[in-house]
Amino acid sequence: MKTLICSTCRCSLVRLGVSTDEAATYRYNNQEYRFCCQKCADVFSADPQKYLQIPVDFIVVCPVCLGEKPLQWAVKVTIAGQEAHFCGCPLCSEAFQKNPEFYVKRLAGTIPNEGVVDHEGSSVRAA
Repeated sequence: MKTLICSTCRCSLVRLGVSTDEAATYRYNNQEYRFCCQKCADVFSADPQKYLQIPVDFIVVCPVCLGEKPLQWAVKVTIAGQEAHFCGCPLCSEAFQKNPEFYVKRLAGTIPNEGVVDHEGSSVRAA
């Protein structure tokens, strides 16, 4: 399952409540990169090659708790022919089974998520 990951800090944009339209962006070598905040976009733009050496897909996001995990530490489950990676908590896989469509759509960013907190510990939705 694909989801937006910040190209600098590798956090989940969905977990932070940052939609595709709200994400900071930076274009490099004809490719657009998305970020959780403008600070991460600025850091990336100062040295893109540093961050492009680290593959984004080594981090996966649990569709239920939205926790980020290195791929090798996540629990892989195939559901309807599609791979999902969970944090390892049995409660997350149980919750997913009750409403898989919701969690797949939320992880893809097609269902809004208010998010948790930003890097400073404040709500990303704070005015």
